[in-house]
Amino acid sequence: MTAVAEITNGIRISKAQPHFIFRYARLSLIEARPTVQIVFLLRYALGAAFSTRQHGASPAQLAAGTLAWWLAVIAAYLINGVMDVKEDRANGSVRPIARGDLPERPAAFITAGTALGALALAQFVPGLTLWIAAFLLLGWVYSAPPFPAKRWSTACALVVFGLGWTSFAGGAATAGGELDTAGLVFATVMSAWMALVGSVVKDLSDVDGDATGGRRTVAVRYGAWLARALGAAGALSVGTAAVLAALRWAPSLLVAMVPVAVGAVCVVTQIVRTARIENADKRTRRSAYRAFMRTQYAANLVMVAVLLLDGWPA
Repeated sequence: MTAVAEITNGIRISKAQPHFIFRYARLSLIEARPTVQIVFLLRYALGAAFSTRQHGASPAQLAAGTLAWWLAVIAAYLINGVMDVKEDRANGSVRPIARGDLPERPAAFITAGTALGALALAQFVPGLTLWIAAFLLLGWVYSAPPFPAKRWSTACALVVFGLGWTSFAGGAATAGGELDTAGLVFATVMSAWMALVGSVVKDLSDVDGDATGGRRTVAVRYGAWLARALGAAGALSVGTAAVLAALRWAPSLLVAMVPVAVGAVCVVTQIVRTARIENADKRTRRSAYRAFMRTQYAANLVMVAVLLLDGWPA
């Protein structure tokens, strides 16, 4: 870290430049992917809305819980950036760590600080500490030694499902309860969307870099064609199951499940389109992942709108 010298009583003292501290903090927020942070906070908020006890926590506890979850998300994605430098650079990533603007050592310190901050804040919210700890553990398991789940598609999908599920459950715990029936259905569908679609199609644009980093994903081991097939099958399966599950157990969710069904068709369309393009560039190969992201944003935001129109928070 860049430092300046200050002379005090004849003693030379080295001090870190404050603007570098703020700069690293800002770059860390960028590294942790703001769009991902927002969608995780949406999951968390919806978990609170679906709680069996919506008035079980004070406004101060809700605020502390939300801040704790945000810090936990930052920690999970920062450690991913620190551990993925080799793959990210091979894949041409322009995030701060990969491009060299955010050194790995400060990023690691900020990761530890945000994780500890999340755990500390969780102490003020009964029932939240367990979910924060589980989320942080899953974030570590995804990226860090000795057996990072990111190396294998199946392990990656399981951990990603857990990251989604704990976000909903953590929100419900903050509100003082558990997920109700509608919450269980919504959390399961959206976590499955992450696991069976997002965790698969994200690899389509990064096969070369993932191979360089020693990953053994489906796309690396068997080729992009199988990853495309699994991504398409996962999208259609979750899109269909979302509508059927809402009709069977929670009809109030149906309007929010429509974006999932439509998004499934969009993901498959992008997969088929890009498969036909020879030597497609990275942006083109990432189109299915963008469709996945837009779908989960749409479904979560529609669900928020439905709850607000229904009088939440009461």
